[in-house]
Amino acid sequence: MKYPHTLLLLLPLLVMGCGRFSSASLAPVEVKRVAPEITMQHSYYTSNDSLHLLFKFEDAKEVVDILQNATSYEYEIRTGGTENAALVSGDSVDLPDRKMTDIEGQLQVQLVLPAEVVQEPNVLHLRLWQFLSGPELMGTKFRLPLSSRMLEKDYLLLEASTGKPLLQNYAVTGDKVLVRNYGGEGGVLKLQRFDADFMPAAPPMSQQPTGGPRTISAADVQTIAPGDTVTLQEEGIYLFDPNTSYARGVLVQPANYPQVTRTKEMLQPLIYLTTSEEREALLNASDTKAAIDLFWLELAGNKAAARNLIQIFYNRVELANKLYSSHKAGWATDRGMIHIIFGPPDDTNQVGSTITWIYHETEAMPNIKFVFNRKENNFTQNHYELVRRRGYAESWYSTVAKWRAGRINM
Repeated sequence: MKYPHTLLLLLPLLVMGCGRFSSASLAPVEVKRVAPEITMQHSYYTSNDSLHLLFKFEDAKEVVDILQNATSYEYEIRTGGTENAALVSGDSVDLPDRKMTDIEGQLQVQLVLPAEVVQEPNVLHLRLWQFLSGPELMGTKFRLPLSSRMLEKDYLLLEASTGKPLLQNYAVTGDKVLVRNYGGEGGVLKLQRFDADFMPAAPPMSQQPTGGPRTISAADVQTIAPGDTVTLQEEGIYLFDPNTSYARGVLVQPANYPQVTRTKEMLQPLIYLTTSEEREALLNASDTKAAIDLFWLELAGNKAAARNLIQIFYNRVELANKLYSSHKAGWATDRGMIHIIFGPPDDTNQVGSTITWIYHETEAMPNIKFVFNRKENNFTQNHYELVRRRGYAESWYSTVAKWRAGRINM
């Protein structure tokens, strides 16, 4: 995995104690094969009575180059989310050879559907085929519910620097977005910016009431015409065309998000491992970065173990940012919290708007299941809330204790 940016910030732990390798270090080491995490991001617009769907596939773990390995995809329109639902239509498409304008590690494809199939309860079933190792093929399945309301959207957000669709739901400050209209006479769109001051996820056994939906006011409002370029100057949530069924939210974060490159970004996710006294000490330290380095060194007991913990923890933070960003950073969401502390689930199951993560039994932790329900959100369709239970307390505290004892493994 390619995550040099985080580790470069922790030079004291990475360079202290480096010396000669013993001959034992040359012995063969069995390396656990890391499975890819193929993600799909999408957007859409309507033109000439057809729905144009744009997809971007990539491996969030950077294990495989999906642009090189993908061979074809199959799609089916079914009258539901299961494979037993009635088939409406479908096809198989071979992928063309890569072009000079393609971005390494990303595969972008476009699919056009006739308007008559874009309606409830139809669901698009998509399977992407790629070479995993040698002749071995892997098929990754995705589902996208279709709605007649999708046919009302006739614009698309593009990355101004590349002209490619903005498919992920996050950007960084300073990015420029171009609005392209595909309808008849394009009208203006409203754009609102909200401050993203949401609290990080509470522990899974927390029974504290979350309160009702928040009512927040836009910090900035502007109108933009198709063809305009918008600079995302400040942090926050930018909502394009609000008060419509196809409003588009973009979470704007600083620096190199979703990467972890700044001291503040290293400090924030430690809320899941630290006591209130430790967090206060870290916040009030004259040199916060040195204090974070010392925190990890004291937890691990030695430099090698500290380097291992740092790599695992911040790799998970970055992956959570990539996969689970919603109206707040991915690390601060319920799924992000569970992913950071427990790691990737052994099994994942999705039925409708419910996702279940299952962690298999180990010596230290029995089988545990986390259930997430998608919640309505004005800014994103990627907001899932954990069904919290008091019974999670033992697994949570024992896993955090393993972190604090330096005994977490990949």
